[in-house]
Amino acid sequence: MQLKYKQYICGLATLILMFAYSTRIFAQKETFLPFLDEFSSYVGTPDTNLWEGENCFVNHSYQFLPPSVGVVTLDVVDKYGKLYNGASIYTFNADTLSSVNIRLDSLRMPIQKKLSPSDSVYLSFFIQPGGGAGNMWERIGSGPSSKDSIVLEFFDASNSSWNHVWSMKGRSCQSIYDEDSSYFSYVMIPITEDKYFNKDFKFRFLTYSTLDNNPSYEYVSNCDQWNIDYVYINYNRNFEDNHFRDIAFVNSAPSFLRKYQSMPYNQYREDEMAEDVNIKIANLYNEGLSSHYEYFVEDESNNQIHYYDGGFENIFPYSTTRDYQTSDNHAKPPIAFSFPLMSTPTAYIITHVVREGAGNDDVHGNDTIKFYQNFDNYFAYDDGTAENGFGVEPIKGSNLAVGYFLNQRDTLYAIDIYFNNTYKNANIKPFYICLWDATTDSIPNEKKYQTEKLTPQIDSLNQFTRYILEEPQILEEGEFFVSLEVKNADYLNIGFDQNNDASQYTFAKVSNYWEQSFNKGAVMIRPYFGYKSVSLADISQENISFYPNPASSFISINGKQKPTVSIYDFTGRLLMSEKGKQNINVSSLDNGIYILRINNTTHKLVISR
Repeated sequence: MQLKYKQYICGLATLILMFAYSTRIFAQKETFLPFLDEFSSYVGTPDTNLWEGENCFVNHSYQFLPPSVGVVTLDVVDKYGKLYNGASIYTFNADTLSSVNIRLDSLRMPIQKKLSPSDSVYLSFFIQPGGGAGNMWERIGSGPSSKDSIVLEFFDASNSSWNHVWSMKGRSCQSIYDEDSSYFSYVMIPITEDKYFNKDFKFRFLTYSTLDNNPSYEYVSNCDQWNIDYVYINYNRNFEDNHFRDIAFVNSAPSFLRKYQSMPYNQYREDEMAEDVNIKIANLYNEGLSSHYEYFVEDESNNQIHYYDGGFENIFPYSTTRDYQTSDNHAKPPIAFSFPLMSTPTAYIITHVVREGAGNDDVHGNDTIKFYQNFDNYFAYDDGTAENGFGVEPIKGSNLAVGYFLNQRDTLYAIDIYFNNTYKNANIKPFYICLWDATTDSIPNEKKYQTEKLTPQIDSLNQFTRYILEEPQILEEGEFFVSLEVKNADYLNIGFDQNNDASQYTFAKVSNYWEQSFNKGAVMIRPYFGYKSVSLADISQENISFYPNPASSFISINGKQKPTVSIYDFTGRLLMSEKGKQNINVSSLDNGIYILRINNTTHKLVISR
């Protein structure tokens, strides 16, 4: 009995040790050299095999002319788009991006080898303060102020401390360009101290920020952005190691539509197609190279519907020319086709590929970019990412309107809006959604519809909220405008995509006149058309609010003062609408099941005779 007990204890101890060891491995990920992330092949949370920093945002949108497509952005909001709790006009800790453990004690490939300071190990990266360059109204994102900073630290495992090795104060993107004719600064740091050459080395970027107090920091949202690209650690490097044998796309893939990023499938016409698109391709090597470019378009079943071969072209080094591919075959490829007309929601995948002609490109993630051309039920000028915010003027009754064009009569039943999260929910102010027709010179004309009072609903970063209209609105062919009207003298901070320009369709009204916006970008307001599909799971069974059910000729509303009553079929088509009546004549409806909406509650209505 004693022997069995000892065996049990030993076995339990072994299991505990095994569990502790496996838990440590799981909790403390590690990697070997080379360490490289150029943030081109994914978006969202940084790669957890390389990074810890779930609040940082990998994207293809915030950068301004980066080395290659994709950056990781550090700013003042968490992964839900909410400002950090300590955010204020005084300096506070914002985003932090930390690497996993990097084995600086040894190499695995191409041969196993012990590392030391004599192996000339360097960390390099490109850094850009956000906000772009040029005119204020044409920039992308929001840059840090002079009181802000970004700091790089190395971890010393011998005493579990972080050591400062580099920092940059807040400055403008333009100031970096003025120094080196490039909008990203290249940083090269040698790792020379013995204390870092162990299995637990890691590094991290920390940002320190302050909220702008002009006009009021309470209405500030995502700001103080820093963009990082091409983080690389390897051995046998030197200070002259500032180029990569890499031909890369610089910006994200574009829409093939002339105006929209997305539009309703039944509103699409062949003349909605663009004639060509702008593609930026960079040679990050120190010599001229030859490259091949192509794009192809596939439907949702991966059937290819169009192919373009741009052939081979020479491209000179960005480091010496500070320029991108200039041949139109690669830089401005034509769109010599049209999407077929559609009878249902459809999506197409547009894939662009560039390769070095000799096939020696060392980095492949940035050789491919994709655009998903959605034909659903909504119009969108925006690409779904808010690099900044656009405000409705804080004047009672002011409007911000965006114009759209219908190629055929359609039914508008909802408006999707993305509101930025702001400090202490200062953005939660009442507003109305309004519909306007247009003058012959494409300016909002007469208000045709206005909702009841609404308030912003904010879910998470870049997530739209759908506001379903009390009554679907039938709109005729032609131009119309959707506006947000503030109830009081309050700001509304709406998501603003600064990579796509819809300023010519955007107007503001603060008194009696509409003025076209001069801010380059697209306000994140999307009108949603068609009929909403409804299932029985969506229906609340509150039969006491009306009677009889089933009904034959009339239904009566219980306890509702001046109710708004609407009846739909199960495709979402509006059949009847009454206001202020408590007895509703349903004798015109055929036998069947219908959707009955009484004010803001929804019910199942059965007609039976």
